[in-house]
Amino acid sequence: MSTRERILEACLPVFADRGFAGSTTRVLADAADVNVATLAWHFGGKAGLYEAVIDHMYEGLIAIELPEDLPDEREARIRLVVRTLWSWFRAHRDNVRLLQRHVLDRDALPESVSGRWTPQLLAKDQEVVQMLGLSDERDHRLALLDLNHLVSRYVLSNAADLVLFTDASDPMEAVARHLEDRAVQLLS
Repeated sequence: MSTRERILEACLPVFADRGFAGSTTRVLADAADVNVATLAWHFGGKAGLYEAVIDHMYEGLIAIELPEDLPDEREARIRLVVRTLWSWFRAHRDNVRLLQRHVLDRDALPESVSGRWTPQLLAKDQEVVQMLGLSDERDHRLALLDLNHLVSRYVLSNAADLVLFTDASDPMEAVARHLEDRAVQLLS
């Protein structure tokens, strides 16, 4: 892993925990086990590092590998794709935390997201619509946004908080099944 990549990986949870304003260059450098000058060399400063972390996160999101061998039945396809996305978001929880924190701190998505990444995400959504065999006659963007918000909110929950809402022995598995059910309802 390159120094730049290592810095991005190490600084993501710092920004997710503390936000932009609460993350000093000293704390960020310590987290990445580099000096402040190295941060400046690679990113020009804290703002450049923050934007690079956001970009790196979206690059990963755009690159999510969806299943290639999909079942013939639409409902089964929806469930498999939702399960894949749920797994990715759970494995990348800090990404979700960072974006949620940014929206709460600044009351909007970062400009780099709305200008650069939102069009790419909408193109990815269109791929998903085609992959799932959904009707072109209906606009599915809000339904997919609904699912994104549901997945994001549940990813931010921990299992102990969800125990009160399900009798399942594994609350996160219960959430995954619930998300599949909601996706089928929203997209059918």
